[in-house]
Amino acid sequence: MLTAHLLFWLSLPVMAAIISCLAVWVVVLIRRRPLVPYQPRPSVPWRLPDLLVILVFYLAVQGAALWAAGVILGGEALQPQPVYNPDRDRAVHGVARLMAEGNVWIFVLCLIAVMFVAPVVEEFFFRLLLQGWLEAGEVRRRKRLVTLRRYLPRGAGPILLSALLFARLHFRVAGPSLQQPFLVFLLVSNVIAGLLAVMFAIAWLRRFVGATASDFGWDGRWLWADVRLGLWGFLAVAPPIYLLQYALIRLLPSYLAPDPFTLFFLALVLGFLYFRTHRLAPAVVLHAALNSASVFLWLTSLIAK
Repeated sequence: MLTAHLLFWLSLPVMAAIISCLAVWVVVLIRRRPLVPYQPRPSVPWRLPDLLVILVFYLAVQGAALWAAGVILGGEALQPQPVYNPDRDRAVHGVARLMAEGNVWIFVLCLIAVMFVAPVVEEFFFRLLLQGWLEAGEVRRRKRLVTLRRYLPRGAGPILLSALLFARLHFRVAGPSLQQPFLVFLLVSNVIAGLLAVMFAIAWLRRFVGATASDFGWDGRWLWADVRLGLWGFLAVAPPIYLLQYALIRLLPSYLAPDPFTLFFLALVLGFLYFRTHRLAPAVVLHAALNSASVFLWLTSLIAK
């Protein structure tokens, strides 16, 4: 009885989100103004060699972390669990496995990584650096190619390409579970590598290409408006994304995670927000809100079991 009572209260935010989603789309459909006003900005100054330097730095930090894991934990800790049943095991995310361990400190670390670090790092790399660079290239090509201007809406190519890469990097299938110490080490190294790569990228681009705060998608005057926009975007897309996730879990084989398919549509929305505003805060807020809601729904499912 207590569990049913608790589940009722836990279900209230879900019902509120669904009602809010419907209300947002009603407002969107009846208003005559653009959904997100387009705010132009000069093309970002970085080029492909700059992105490659940043990528090499990130991979070098990750490689150093794996080497350190082998030294500190020992080679045996890096080996996956020996027992694996592909018919029974599902493609569970490593972070979800760590959160289910019951260790409070690991749980807090996972929350920090999922709710704060991942949205900032991923939006910085995929929307700001990658999509910003693709948009700069699109501007140059649209001036020369009449067919491109006629049949492909401005910004569609960069949004689509960055969304495809974002979804592909989240592809996951079931496999032998990594041992807990190595999973924790990987989580910590991903957090550190991501934050270091962001700081390195900002320093490199400011020093060698003269990037400004506007190029980095930052304008403090729009901060609270961007937070509201990100939250409105979350209310608009979260219920459909979770409905699609639920349907794909039922339709896809258990060894294949549905994340890339739902994250592709999420990335399209994030890319649209960045393209229309050319600021990073709306996408970061929406991403962080969705990750936080995913953690809440996962905890609710644990309680229900």
